[in-house]
Amino acid sequence: MKEYTQQELDDLISCEKDICDPPKKDMRKERGSRRNNMRLRGRDGSLEFSVFMRINEDFPEDFSIGLEYHPQEERGSICLLRCNGPHGDFLGSPIPSSHFHYHIHKAKSQNLASGLRAERGGEVTDTYASYDQALHHFLRVIHAVNAEEYFPGLQAPLLPFPEKEGETQS
Repeated sequence: MKEYTQQELDDLISCEKDICDPPKKDMRKERGSRRNNMRLRGRDGSLEFSVFMRINEDFPEDFSIGLEYHPQEERGSICLLRCNGPHGDFLGSPIPSSHFHYHIHKAKSQNLASGLRAERGGEVTDTYASYDQALHHFLRVIHAVNAEEYFPGLQAPLLPFPEKEGETQS
C-alpha cells in the first residue's frame, strides 16, 4: 500500500467532489439499520470516493457517515472520515472513550504506517447533535459541491454553531 502523508490524507478529505451516483431517495433496511450509499468523484475526475450512511433502527442517535477513498493504483479503500453518534464503549473498557459522545474519526498517516485502520481513534465533537446535523457537517467538510441537488435544504446551517479557530462557517 502506498504511504500517505497527513497532508495527502487531509487533501483527499477536503478536495472538491461531485456526487456522481446519488443516494437512493429512501434508506433501505438491513440488519437492524437504515442504510444508503453514494459515489463521488474529484472535480478533475481522477479521484474516486464513496460515502456510506447508516442509522441504527432502534437507537437513531447511533449513526455513522463515512467517506472512503478508492485509489486507482491499488485495491481496496481507505476510510478518510467518519462522523458518528454516541454508541457506547463496545469493548467493555472501564475507561470512558469518545464512543460515549458524538465523535469524528479522521484518517491519520501514522495509523496507516502502523498497519492500523486509517481512521482509528475518535475525537469528541460538539459540531453536531443529530444525524441531520452530522450529515450537514460531513458534506461541508468533504466539499460535496453539488450536495444541495440531492439533499435540498440541508446545506443551510441548522444551528448557529460558534466558529472554531481556523474554520469558517459555510
